[in-house]
Amino acid sequence: MSGTIKRWVSAAWLIGLLLISLPASAQIEIIDQAGRTVRLAQPAQRIFFAEPGDFTIMAMLEENPARRIVAWNRWRLDKHTLAHWRSIDPVAFDKIKQLVIDGPQNLNAEMLIANQPDLVVLDRFFGAAKQTISRLEQAGIPVAVLNLEADLRERNPTEGLEKMAILIGREQRGREVAEFIDRHVARITQRVATLKNQQTALPKVLMEPHAGIGPCCMSVGSGVLMGDLILMAGGKLLGSDIVEGLSAQLSAEYVIASDPDIYIGTGGRHIEARGGLLLGPDVDPAASLASLQRVTQRVGIAQTSAARNQRTYGIWHSGYPIVNLELIATWLHPELFGDVDPAATLAEINQRFMAKPLTGTFWITPHPTPKAH
Repeated sequence: MSGTIKRWVSAAWLIGLLLISLPASAQIEIIDQAGRTVRLAQPAQRIFFAEPGDFTIMAMLEENPARRIVAWNRWRLDKHTLAHWRSIDPVAFDKIKQLVIDGPQNLNAEMLIANQPDLVVLDRFFGAAKQTISRLEQAGIPVAVLNLEADLRERNPTEGLEKMAILIGREQRGREVAEFIDRHVARITQRVATLKNQQTALPKVLMEPHAGIGPCCMSVGSGVLMGDLILMAGGKLLGSDIVEGLSAQLSAEYVIASDPDIYIGTGGRHIEARGGLLLGPDVDPAASLASLQRVTQRVGIAQTSAARNQRTYGIWHSGYPIVNLELIATWLHPELFGDVDPAATLAEINQRFMAKPLTGTFWITPHPTPKAH
């Protein structure tokens, strides 16, 4: 064998060893939020989502989210929100298997397998379905436990969103969304930290979930995202010391005696028929304002400082957490956050990240407090 041939064979042998030792370039791998390794041979194209709000996050990461979704749990979503997401691509949307699953106990593995997903995404609530996860993985279907909606209370609030972006081959977009959210969160939390260090008295806030569907007053508990936004924005959450779980009923007498400085009701179209606080896609501002007035005229709220001083507000239960945090911060501390404009934040989200922005009424500020100049 000539020297040239020997060198060629040797080089080919070395190249072969290098190729064997390198990982497959198409393989995608993450550690999900349950500490499990998730591997895909290529970016996911046929996804099942267990959390209804994950469609919104996908619409921030992907121009046409419907094309990547084979099945979806649309539980609790109103027809107006569904119509909006359908309008992006009606043909692709109508191909999605629309499921209604109210909890992990009803997450059926065989039903999911029949839709042939190449990735099943469960939030932590549905991640409790251990047997279903095991059955799916036995069938060769990867399962990722990820909370896609940014949990602003966490050290890394956008972890789930960023990992999802990797799984669909949109890592750069995921980083852009994460950076935007982190920057806006820091603006609020850094100022609130200074406020607390100064031992400034914090306002008492009554936050009523699904406001107006019953007598005064339900209250969210601490440890629940909407309630914890009050704490992050520099407020005291009324009833947090006695409310266990997601929410609980407070008596009108307790509310009057506690005398909250600020009232914030959460609402949506899902409680419209029950006389609740009306907010959400395609809601007329006048109708929304009228619903807030009905809600705050109930016995218990009407007798508080919040009502007397016209510091009563409404917020869409399904809004972007960062916009909700900014809204609450400006309501609680208008002078401290005089330069924060939640409407501008929402407009930037819509312009930079959303394929088709939601339109409607997502908060009510009937008596805006003048901002410092």
